[in-house]
Amino acid sequence: MTEDHLVDDSAAVGSVDGAAQAASARRWHWKWIVGGVALGALALWLVLFFTVGGDFYATVDEIQAAGPARSVRVGGRVAPNSVAQDGDIIRFALQGDRGGQMNVVFRGSYPDGLGPYKQVVVLGSTTTDGSFEATEVLIKCPDKLLPEKLTNTVLGGTGLEKLLY
Repeated sequence: MTEDHLVDDSAAVGSVDGAAQAASARRWHWKWIVGGVALGALALWLVLFFTVGGDFYATVDEIQAAGPARSVRVGGRVAPNSVAQDGDIIRFALQGDRGGQMNVVFRGSYPDGLGPYKQVVVLGSTTTDGSFEATEVLIKCPDKLLPEKLTNTVLGGTGLEKLLY
């Protein structure tokens, strides 16, 4: 009877260990499943990022090289002495990193902060005469960490403006 009792106790301990191992294996499988889903989502995001494009806007030079485009964002710096307003029509020139210049026409209220040397992104389409018909004008807020003189003179034309914007 003592041996039967010992066998029964060992069977009970063995079944408890088996249940604990099964629970541990289920937790281990869930970790792999969650990790696999996370890696799959990351891989999908990277594929979409590199195939669709990660740029928020194109430069003036890229748009001029590409030709007519519809519904595109163009970024650049407002050329000095180019801002003119006639009623609700605002005209200004955008300068590219490599010296290209594009005339922009915007119909609407005068955007706050629009002025010479300001970094802007315009949304709209190119016209047949090579100018840009803007439906939106986004103006970069001043950077508190970098003085405006540094971003206008030292970094101008280096291509780093896209990183700072």
